[in-house]
Amino acid sequence: MLTKDDIRGVAVMVPTPAKEGAEGWDVPDSVDLDETARMVENYIRAGIGVIAACGTTGECAALLWEEKRAFIDTIAQVARKRVPIFAGATALGTKEVVRQMRGLKAAGADGAFGGLPLWQTPTNENAVQFFADLGEAVPDMPIMIYANARFFKSTFPTSFWAGVAKKAPTVVLTKVSYNHANLLEDLKVAGERINFMPGEAAIYPAYRMARPRITAIWSSGMACMGPEPVVALADAILKDDEKRTEEIWRDIRSVPPVVSADEYLAGFAQYNAQINKYLTNVAGYVKDGPCRAPYRISDLPESWKKGAELRAKAWNELRKRYTRAT
Repeated sequence: MLTKDDIRGVAVMVPTPAKEGAEGWDVPDSVDLDETARMVENYIRAGIGVIAACGTTGECAALLWEEKRAFIDTIAQVARKRVPIFAGATALGTKEVVRQMRGLKAAGADGAFGGLPLWQTPTNENAVQFFADLGEAVPDMPIMIYANARFFKSTFPTSFWAGVAKKAPTVVLTKVSYNHANLLEDLKVAGERINFMPGEAAIYPAYRMARPRITAIWSSGMACMGPEPVVALADAILKDDEKRTEEIWRDIRSVPPVVSADEYLAGFAQYNAQINKYLTNVAGYVKDGPCRAPYRISDLPESWKKGAELRAKAWNELRKRYTRAT
């Protein structure tokens, strides 16, 4: 079974490509499996280290179970164990998460990717026990915790990580999307067992804070436009090359944002899936297709669309400087 030390490099939070005309609520077979296969092969050849599927920007909430299972099966067939695959299994209750974990493992996933049950706010004890129960139910499937404070109604305090390290031995990785101020304390209580993986927008300060213990980056919006600059950044971090890391980070930060930071934070909860879909399609690395119901590209303000087009154009220019020779 995978351990924290097997997680290195860029973990791409991949989109779930949709067929043309598949935006309606009445389309039961929306996943473009041919594009999925092409996408996976391209990511692996580009040097990514992990595939994480069926997260927020992978439209997990808009997929039927049958679609998710076919998607993961295709990813696994193409990946052929060259990189670990974590498959999203977030649901409203423990029994459904367990059912999905078992099904996704049978489809070829190496690990499960999930947050806390999306209903009431969990107590810290309840949150720890949830992951302990998953480990008991599926003891041979490692877990990546989707530690998103905004979505899962938890601040993921240090006491949570201490509890998980003690009671949930199958947790090997976390996608850090909470306040990084406690990162050193969290690493102290759980870092021997759990790989703490900061995101694309926070990786440099996290690396400076905790080098050389940072060995992985999660990336959604950037890698979905093309992973090469983020792969180069991960390589520099793994070599603990501070000068090179800073140079690449400066290049990445030079790419214009979609909108201002304040506007993005204000609209993120409403537009997360849609803006990632729009960016991915405009950049062209993955043919992501239409949004699935209930999301709509028409939800996006025109300022976000225009900003996305400028960002994608600049990102593609940056990719040329980091594309590996084949």
